[in-house]
Amino acid sequence: MNKRIAFVTSSVKPDFAGNDLSVVDVLKLAGTTVQPLPWDVETAEWNSFDLVVIRSCWNYHHDPEKFIAWINQMEEQKVNMFNPLRIARWNLHKGYLKDLESKGVLLPETMWLDKGSKANLSSVLTEKNWEKAVVKPAISATAFNTFLVSRSAAAQAQTKFESQLTHSDMLVQKFMTEVQAHGEWSLIFFNKVFSHAVIKRPAEKDFRVQNDFGGSATPTSPPAFVLSEAEKILTLIAEPLLYARVDGVVSEGRFLLMELELIEPMLFLESENGSAKLFAEAMMDFISYN
Repeated sequence: MNKRIAFVTSSVKPDFAGNDLSVVDVLKLAGTTVQPLPWDVETAEWNSFDLVVIRSCWNYHHDPEKFIAWINQMEEQKVNMFNPLRIARWNLHKGYLKDLESKGVLLPETMWLDKGSKANLSSVLTEKNWEKAVVKPAISATAFNTFLVSRSAAAQAQTKFESQLTHSDMLVQKFMTEVQAHGEWSLIFFNKVFSHAVIKRPAEKDFRVQNDFGGSATPTSPPAFVLSEAEKILTLIAEPLLYARVDGVVSEGRFLLMELELIEPMLFLESENGSAKLFAEAMMDFISYN
């Protein structure tokens, strides 16, 4: 029987993301119907699909309340969606990193600030003895409203910082110079089984590794200890995960988690390394199991 799969996109870019086209091709060749559907278009009939896969809903951070309401609606309708809706809700806010840290996961040094609280950026960097810090909203995607600040320029950035803090919870995180020097790892898993990895590097004089800002990604085999740490992180999540991307940096011989991407990450799918086929097989397995 022909299976039907929906890839969740957004009204900003309703079609498949370019990096997903290789897995779409694999699924179609196997006789599966695959359709892109924006999460923020109310006419979608999500229950008509055997599997709904959250993929490129790249505007959710602009209206997180609406996105959470959509998640709740999918839950009420018992839509067969992966990653699981509870996980999507949890992973939406970077507070999930605090949860993982409490379970022993190593993170870069981070100060967590609640929406509406008061903080002085210069004082934070001075007290923490950080030369530079990355400031980011707790709900963000593709480095949205994220900026790098040095201790010497913190006073000038205070107004911008205060403005953001009035609208959202914020993180002030020690800048990891290793990102510029050596790059950031992204390890991709399907059904919690390692598939492949890339090392991401920012453009010269930038700190953001996303390709939107000139960053690059090179397929590379991770060191054994990096893979082991990423696998340990995934064991802390009881729910099944159709896909996961573990982002981190190696500092002083330790792997520090930067992000655990479970909602809409680029998965660096390449048909030639077999990752598209592995992802397609994982989807068909999830249809069979659920």
